[in-house]
Amino acid sequence: MKQRILFDTNIVLDLIQARPGYEAAAQILQRQEDGELDICVSILSMADIAYVLRKTVAASLIVPTLKQISAIVTVVPIDNAQLQDAILLEGPDFEGILQLCCAVANDCSIVVTHNPRNFKIRKGLVGDYPFPQVSTPEAFIDVFIHRSPEGILR
Repeated sequence: MKQRILFDTNIVLDLIQARPGYEAAAQILQRQEDGELDICVSILSMADIAYVLRKTVAASLIVPTLKQISAIVTVVPIDNAQLQDAILLEGPDFEGILQLCCAVANDCSIVVTHNPRNFKIRKGLVGDYPFPQVSTPEAFIDVFIHRSPEGILR
């Protein structure tokens, strides 16, 4: 079975806007195209991407870009149960915590983000809650592609 990971919004924006550092995310995306990974993006990220694109590109490019993204990755839902879990958790960034809950509900073992600090839970659901690991794209490549023992952040 392919490893399932969740790309945070900032990773997808790196790819579509060719922002500095996008190459690491592109290497991970290539692994999906090679059939080694199942990369997921939350529906929340898709809305956030549309919002950002509205400010940076012509309106006529937004829908085609969203279609292209959804043809490449698996777009996963966020439901009320995930929202309620995120509300019970305390962390520095509600959207990051909601993405973490989305990853759990959609069987993603890792969240790939440039902002791992946004996924640090200070209190709330503890114990058996199966939180995924959180990694930068570079650390993901080192650990899961190059098999280096260092790098994963959680």
